[in-house]
Amino acid sequence: MLTQELVEIKFGDDWVADPPTRPHKLYRAASVGNSYGVTSIGRGFGWERGSDDSESSPMITTRLDNATKLSRPTLSPSQSSPKIPSFPNPIHVLRNILTENLSVEPSSLTPEHSRPGSPRAGAHTPGGTLRQMSGTSTPSSARPRSSRRSSQQRVSLVAGRVLIAPIDAPHSPIELLCETGPGGPRVKAPPLNHSKSFLGERKITEFSIEKEIGRGAYGLVKKAREIQADGSLGPPLVIKQVIKSRILADCWKRHPVHGTIPIEIHVMSAISATDYTLPPRRPWDPARLIKNAEADPKLWIEGNVVKGHPNICPLIDFFEDDHYYYLVLPSTTPEQKINQPSPPSDLFDLVENFPHGLEASAVRSYLGQLADALCFLHSKDIVHRDIKDENVVLGPAGRCVLIDFGSSGLVRGKGWDTFSGTLDYAGPEILRGERYFGKEQDVWAFGVVAFVLLVGECPFTTSEDAQSGLSSPFASARIALDERCGDDRDGEGEEADGGGALGDAAALVRQCLQVEASARPTFEKILKSRFLCGGEGWA
Repeated sequence: MLTQELVEIKFGDDWVADPPTRPHKLYRAASVGNSYGVTSIGRGFGWERGSDDSESSPMITTRLDNATKLSRPTLSPSQSSPKIPSFPNPIHVLRNILTENLSVEPSSLTPEHSRPGSPRAGAHTPGGTLRQMSGTSTPSSARPRSSRRSSQQRVSLVAGRVLIAPIDAPHSPIELLCETGPGGPRVKAPPLNHSKSFLGERKITEFSIEKEIGRGAYGLVKKAREIQADGSLGPPLVIKQVIKSRILADCWKRHPVHGTIPIEIHVMSAISATDYTLPPRRPWDPARLIKNAEADPKLWIEGNVVKGHPNICPLIDFFEDDHYYYLVLPSTTPEQKINQPSPPSDLFDLVENFPHGLEASAVRSYLGQLADALCFLHSKDIVHRDIKDENVVLGPAGRCVLIDFGSSGLVRGKGWDTFSGTLDYAGPEILRGERYFGKEQDVWAFGVVAFVLLVGECPFTTSEDAQSGLSSPFASARIALDERCGDDRDGEGEEADGGGALGDAAALVRQCLQVEASARPTFEKILKSRFLCGGEGWA
C-alpha cells in the first residue's frame, strides 16, 4: 500500500509542530489506551459495556493527600467536567505522584473489565517456554492475578499533575491537518466530505471489520481484513482508530509531505521506510530453541535488506476522516487453534499465565529482541517512552514485536517535562518531577520489563520504592530478585554459549534500574551483556 516515493525524514529534528486542532488540551498522546492499561493492538480480549449508560468514563486527577499505593484508585461519585489547570514553566518538583490519591470519575468499565482473566491459570513454578508461547501447553496450577492488572494505570503527567481525559464520542467535525508557513500563520486544510488517505484515497468501508479488540479513552482497536477488488478478503489486519481531539498538544510533528501529523504516524512511517540490513542470527534468537518448520532459516538471511526492524511493528497505511486517524497495522498474534485456548497476545498475558516468571531461555529471547529493537530506535534518536509488557505483542515461533508509539518522540536537547505512560514503569527522575531524557527512561522501563519476566510482578508499587531502587538489601524488589536469581540458582538457565544464566539476568536488571539516570547502560551496552550475548559479555 505504501505506493508513494520514499521521503527522507530527519530523525534528529528537535522541532515540534503546533497542533492543527483547537487550543492545547492536556490529553493523552495519540495511542489507544486508558487509565486501566488497555493500550495495545492485536490483543484478543473482549470489551463489554456496563448496563448503566449514565456512568462516565474515567478521568484521573491527583490530590496531595498521603497514600501508599498507586494500584487502587479511589472512586468519587462526582461527574463534573475536567478542569484544565494552569501549570508553571519550567516544571516544579513532583510531590510523590505514586503516593498521592488518585480520584477516578465513575466509568462503566472497571479495571477488571478492561482486561479479562487469562484463559489459562498461572503456574507456581517458573515457566513460559517458547513452545508454551504458542498456546500448545498450559501451566500446572492456579493463582489469582488481579493486582498487577489494576496497578498498570496509564496516566499523563504535565508539570507534576495527572490528567486523563474522559471519552466522549466526537460530536462535531474536528479540524483536519494544517501546515505552518515559514513566517506566516497556520493554514487549515480544506474540509473533507469523505475519508482521505495520505497514501491514496482510502475509506474505512474498504475494510471488513471482524471485531473490536480494544477500546479506551483515546480510540479503538479493531481486527479487520481488506476487501480485495474481486470481493475476497485479505490477510488479518489491525486497525487502530485514534480520536483526533484526544491527541496531546506536543504530540504533533511536521512531515515533509503530509504536513502536520501525529508523532505516532510520523515515527512509524519513518521507521517503516528505513533500510535495515539483517545481521547474523543473534545469540538470543528464538530459533535456537525451536527445531521445526516454524523456525525456517529462510525467514532470516544475513545481509538481506528489509524495511524497518523485525521486532518493531510496521505501519502499512494510514488515513483520516473528520474524527479519526486510522492506522493500518499487521496482525502478529497467532490465530486460535481449534479446541485450543487462545494464545497469549502479549508479554502481559504471558506473565499472567506464569506468575512466578518465565524460563530463563524465554526471558533471554524476549529481552534480546526488545533490546535490539530499542537499540535501533535510539540509533535514530527515537525514544518510545511507554515501554511495558503490554506493548510487546507475541508472534509465531517465539518472536515479539514492539507496538504503540503514541508517546514516542525524537530526542530533544532540552528533554521533556511531560510524561504519558504507566507509572509502574516510570523512572525516579519522572516521579520526582524533574526534566528527563527519553533514552534513560526507556532503559529503566526495559529493566522493569526484565524484572517482570523474571519474577512475575512489577518491582515497585510506591514512589519511595522506585526512588530507592534496588540499593537497599531490605527492598522487597531486591529480595524477590535474589530469591529467583541468587544463591544456588544463579547458574540456572545457562546455555552452551555461556549466556542465559539467571545470575547474569539479575545483574542486567540491577544495571538498568540504577536510580541515577546517567548510570544506566545504553542499549548498545545492554546487547553486550553476558545474559544476552554469551560468555564474553559483561555481568
